[in-house]
Amino acid sequence: PGLIMTCETSRIIVKNLPKWTTDESLKKHFSSKGQITDLKLMYTRSGIFRRFAYIGFNTIDEAKAAIKYFNRTFI
Repeated sequence: PGLIMTCETSRIIVKNLPKWTTDESLKKHFSSKGQITDLKLMYTRSGIFRRFAYIGFNTIDEAKAAIKYFNRTFI
């Protein structure tokens, strides 16, 4: 997935996720780079997965470390 971080924030956006992605699979995958405080998979009003998610980390440094490590990688 491609990762993008805007401004100085502890949240990242993960794009181009597989259709089978779940909250638990993302938490397990990204928790290796820091403590995840929140995670939200995005859906349309009709319930179709939009294939991106927001992941919140405990600190800005953890978010930056996750971006540096996971940017341009695949799940």
